[in-house]
Amino acid sequence: MKTSLVALTAALVFAAPAFAEEAEGGDTQRDIIVTGTKFSGDFGGKSGIPIERVPQSVQIIGAEDIIEQGATSIGDLLRNVPSASPGYSRVGAYQSFSLKLRGFLADQMRNGIRQRYYEDVDASALSNIERVEVLKGPSGVLYGQSAVGGIISIITKRPKEQQAISMAATMGNYDQKMLTVDMTGGLAQGLSIRVTGEVERSGTFVDFQDMNRLNGAVSLRYAPSDRVTANLVAEYVERDTRRNPGLPIKGTVESNGVGPIARSQFLGEPSIDGMKASAPLVQVWVDVALSDKWIVTPRFQYSEFNTRFHQIRARAPQADLTTINRNGRQGEENDEYYIAQLDISGELNTGGIKHKLLFGFEYDWERGRFTQSNLTNVAPISVLNPVYTFSMTAPVRAFAFDNFYNIDGQALYFQDQIDLTERWNLIGALRHSWIDAADGTFGGAAANQAKTSTTIWQIGSTYKLSDAFSVYAGYNTGFDVESSAAARSANGDPLLPEKSSQAELGLRFVSGAFRGSVSAFEIKRSNALTTDPSNPDFSINVGEQRVRGIEAEGVWQATDWWTLRLGYAWLDSKITKSNDGDQGLRIGDVPRHSFNASTEVQVPGTQLSLRGGVNHVSNRLLVNGSSTVLPAYTLASIGAGYRIGRFSIDAALNNLFDERYFTASGNSFAVYPGDPRTFSLRLGVNF
Repeated sequence: MKTSLVALTAALVFAAPAFAEEAEGGDTQRDIIVTGTKFSGDFGGKSGIPIERVPQSVQIIGAEDIIEQGATSIGDLLRNVPSASPGYSRVGAYQSFSLKLRGFLADQMRNGIRQRYYEDVDASALSNIERVEVLKGPSGVLYGQSAVGGIISIITKRPKEQQAISMAATMGNYDQKMLTVDMTGGLAQGLSIRVTGEVERSGTFVDFQDMNRLNGAVSLRYAPSDRVTANLVAEYVERDTRRNPGLPIKGTVESNGVGPIARSQFLGEPSIDGMKASAPLVQVWVDVALSDKWIVTPRFQYSEFNTRFHQIRARAPQADLTTINRNGRQGEENDEYYIAQLDISGELNTGGIKHKLLFGFEYDWERGRFTQSNLTNVAPISVLNPVYTFSMTAPVRAFAFDNFYNIDGQALYFQDQIDLTERWNLIGALRHSWIDAADGTFGGAAANQAKTSTTIWQIGSTYKLSDAFSVYAGYNTGFDVESSAAARSANGDPLLPEKSSQAELGLRFVSGAFRGSVSAFEIKRSNALTTDPSNPDFSINVGEQRVRGIEAEGVWQATDWWTLRLGYAWLDSKITKSNDGDQGLRIGDVPRHSFNASTEVQVPGTQLSLRGGVNHVSNRLLVNGSSTVLPAYTLASIGAGYRIGRFSIDAALNNLFDERYFTASGNSFAVYPGDPRTFSLRLGVNF
C-alpha cells in the first residue's frame, strides 16, 4: 500500500505537465490565498479593527488552503500557524478540546460569536468556511468567556449576487469518500443566497472505526437599501463514529518490553462503542446605518449540542505491561445555548483626534443536561491479542447521575480606536460581566448556585515606522468560568472565574514580495483551580501558569510562480503556583520548539502547481506533572494541483515518510496515534 501511494502521487505530479501542454495559452492567473498575516479587512466579524492594527499576533488561513493541504479537520489547518497545537486526529472525540495556542486551550468563534458547543460535533466540517483567523492570547473584551490561548475565529462563506456552483468529490486511502457542494446567487433585488454542504462515508486508519459525517448550511443576505443589511446563517452538523479510547502509554511512547502497538489497534468494544453527535446553529445579524458614521447591529445566535455515546476508557496497565485495565460508561448530553448582542459603533472627532467607538450589551442563556450510567463488567484487554468483552456478553449498567447545569450571563463592553496621527493608533477596551451559574439533579432544585462578576480590559498600540515597518504592543485580559461555574470552596465561597493576561510586543514588515512578523510575549493563567491543602476534596483559586515565547512567521513571493512560507515558535512554559505536586514543572502538551515551512510552485506556462511542506514539533510532557514525555516528530507533505477550464484536480500526500507519532489524549493513561501516510484526491468542477 505504501509503495502504491507514492507511485500514484508521483504519477500525478509527473504526468500533469503533459496535460498542461494541452491547456497552454489559456488563462494561467489564479488567486493565491496564503497562510500568514492578512493585511486587509477587520478581525473577527465584529471588532472593527483592521487586522494590520490588531495589537496581537494574527494569522489567516483561507478557503484555498483547506483544499491545497488536503485538510480533514480544523487541527490540520493549524499546522502552519506558529505556536498553534493541532491537537489529536479526528479519530478522537471532540478535537476542539485539544486545540491550543501558545500552550493554552483555544476557543472557537463563528462570525464574531462564541460557539460554546457547536464546534465539538465535527472538527471536519470545513465546507462552509471562508477563512480562519487565528488570534493569539486572551481576547475576551468583545467575545466574552474565552480560553487562555486565544481565538480561532471562523468566518463563514457569504452569499454573492453572481450565480456560481461548485462541486467536488474527494477520494483517498482508508476508503475515504466525500462529496461537497457550494452554490450561490441572487434570488431577488438585494437578496442573495448561498448553500453549502458535505457528506462523508469513510473508513479510518483505526480498526472498526468508520467516519460518517454530514454538514450543511444556508446563508442569506438581504440589503433592501444602502442603510440596512441583514444576514442569516443556518448550519447543521452531524457525526456518527466510534468513541476511540486511544492507546496505552506502554507500547507507544514507552516500551512495554514486547513490541510497539499497531496504530490501528482498537482497544474499546466494537459491538457497543459509538458516538453520535449533532448540532444546529442559527445566527442572525442586521447592520442598520443610523447615519453616515453610526451603525447599530443586533445579533442573535441559537445552537444545540446533542450526543449519545458508549465509551470504553483505557486505564493503567497491569504488571505485564501488555494487559490494560479498562472501565466504561454510556451517556447522553443535551445542551442549548442562546446569545444576544446589541452593538452600536461609530466615529467622532475630539480636538482633531479621530475615535472609532463600539458600545455593546450581551445576554447569554445556557441550559445543559448530562446523564450517565457506568458499565460494571468491562474486562481488561491484551494489546497483543485483544479479546472483546461484549462480543459474547451483554454490558451491565449502573446508574451514575442525571444532572443539569444552567448559566445566565450579562455583560457591558466598550472599545475605542484612537487615531492620534496617520501613523499612530491606540486601542482601549473594557468589559464587565455578571454570571449566575447553578447545577444539581435534573428535575430538582439547584444543589449549587454561585453568582460572580468580573472585569477585563485591553490596551494596545500600533505605530507605523515606515511604509514597510510597523511596531505594536498590547496587554490583553480574559476570563473563563467553565472550570468553576456554580462550584464553591470548602468554606462555601463561590469559586472565582479563571483569569488570563498577555503582554506582547511585535514587529510587522510588508514590502513588495515579502511580508512577515516577529513577536515576543508572556501569557499568564491565574485563578486556576488547584487542590485545597486543608481539604483535598475541594479546590481553591490559587493556581498559576505562564508561557513566555517568541514567534516569527513570513511569506515570500520569490517570483511570480514561487511562494515560500516559514514559521517558528519558542515556548517556555512553567507551572508557577500549584498544590498538585507539579509546581515548577513544564505545562503538559506544550512543545518548546515548533517549526513549519511550506512552498508552492506554479509551473510557468501551465495550470500546474506543486506543493510541499514540513512541520516539526519538539518533545513535550504528556500532562501537567507527568514523567511521560511525548517524543518529537517531523511530518512532511507533498501535493499537486491542476486546473483545466471548469475542472480542477488536487492531490495531497500527508505524512509522506509515514512517521509514527502520538499526541496527548487529555488524560495520563492513553495517547492518540497521529495519522499515518494519507493520500487524498479531490476532483472539482465550477459552473
